[in-house]
Amino acid sequence: MKKYPLNQVKYYTRFRDMIEGLAENRENLPAISWFTRRSEEEGVTLGQLRDDVRNLQERLVSLGLSGKHIAILGENSYEWLLVYFAATYCGAVAVCVDIEQPNETIEQMLQMADVDAIFCMKSLEEICRRYAGKEKKVFFLTGKEKGLATVRTLINEGAQLRDNGKINLQIYEQVKPDATAAIVFTSGTTNYSKPVMLSQEAILTNASDALANVAIGKVAFTSLPFYHTYGLTCSVLSMLIGGAHLYINGNLKTVMRDIQLAKPHTMLTVPLMLETIHSRMWMTAEESGKADGLRMLLNIRRLLFKLGYKKSGKQLDALREKCFGTIRLIICGGAHMNSQIMEEFSYMGVLVLQGYGITECAPLVSVNRNRANKLDSVGLVSAHSEVKIEDGEILVRGKNVMKGYYKHPELTAEAMKGEWFCTGDVGEIDKDGFLYITGRKKNLIVFKNGKKVSPEKLEEKIKKIPLVQDVIVYGAASGVSTDDVQVAASVYPNKEKTEGMTSYEILENLQSEINQINRELPLYQQIQMVNIREQEFSKTALQKIKRHLV
Repeated sequence: MKKYPLNQVKYYTRFRDMIEGLAENRENLPAISWFTRRSEEEGVTLGQLRDDVRNLQERLVSLGLSGKHIAILGENSYEWLLVYFAATYCGAVAVCVDIEQPNETIEQMLQMADVDAIFCMKSLEEICRRYAGKEKKVFFLTGKEKGLATVRTLINEGAQLRDNGKINLQIYEQVKPDATAAIVFTSGTTNYSKPVMLSQEAILTNASDALANVAIGKVAFTSLPFYHTYGLTCSVLSMLIGGAHLYINGNLKTVMRDIQLAKPHTMLTVPLMLETIHSRMWMTAEESGKADGLRMLLNIRRLLFKLGYKKSGKQLDALREKCFGTIRLIICGGAHMNSQIMEEFSYMGVLVLQGYGITECAPLVSVNRNRANKLDSVGLVSAHSEVKIEDGEILVRGKNVMKGYYKHPELTAEAMKGEWFCTGDVGEIDKDGFLYITGRKKNLIVFKNGKKVSPEKLEEKIKKIPLVQDVIVYGAASGVSTDDVQVAASVYPNKEKTEGMTSYEILENLQSEINQINRELPLYQQIQMVNIREQEFSKTALQKIKRHLV
């Protein structure tokens, strides 16, 4: 596969420079938009975004919060982003808290990060007040409730300070590129989340690196949670730096409505959404008796693609319009993506680019490119990162790597080998420089004879069975010793595909399909136990299964 030059992109090392730079000579261009419950569009220009951030950070400085830890607890919103930008602008540390966690965990996160002030949504007021007591400040992100100031209140107060000339420029000059900009908690697929410290330069360099690899459209859409690095760095910062008009969504119930209204070219998402679209597409085709025709169309497209003819044709264009609207480019991360789904979407004229990231790397490590894309790979390593494989494990070094875990030097020492961050992911790099993820080091099933099995590879095969919604493969004890195990699969069935079937019928069908898979596997890798789950797996906000709870 031929390589081609990286895209030209602007790099920033401080958030203040980015906010000011975005609006320079482009004040009237649209920046961020969203839709109300009544489907009314609201939004701000780059100039309005800059002014709101300037005024809000001015008020934060006057409250003595420069250099302090400011937590943000809320669903995606413009106000969420304003607090993040204002905090990083004036040298405070934005503490990004996952609101999907139990209240007890949220309170622990606030304590772990030594939070000095909180901006929260109304429903989280009680837990925030309990943590804050009388000493720490609590504000609302939005609303008109009495008793607590809102982001808009502070913006107006900051504007008055600026009008009166009360600006402390010294504070801005003290904010260095290596200053901690954010504390972000790891996604929680393990039994606890760790507070990751990311510098201003790490986050901003990573955002621009994403653009150097991927050419985006003029209009972009995201519903990814901002409290994760993928949702913030790649779907917000990258889009703004790249000059896209960004539409944001904070309510999963209105995602499809908002996509239709926004008419984006580019969307950032996780595999679950694409799997859902793909499943519904085929269910509709089957119910209408058009599944065979669709298979024939896709097979023809597969042949034409191999011959270099890339246009999708009228019938597939109509299907794409129905499934995706105006979307032509999808950037997908957070978990492994099924290559067959990506291939079928490409025949419809939708390019899906898979990437790989981890919170400790701000997060992007690698991503496929518009004209250099291998479906089974997670792409080429980003410009300011280096990757090496050591004993099968992926190690990363570069400007994007974390400063460490906040107040956990022992955890930092465990995760770092000098300048190299140990990801815990198992992978390989091919001759063209494309990175492949083959599993998690801690998830490997190890047998008494020393052989190892990556459960993720088996899960990928099982997930192709139509009756399967989700699956976890693990080593089930089969003897006295801890390494006397056999390969087992816990399956959560697709409720729509198994409607009307008894548990016995589901299990019988699954076993038949898994027997087919086993015939292609070495004896030690074969799945020897299958059980059916009644309830869905517990997942993170990026839809990764929490393995430690299985």
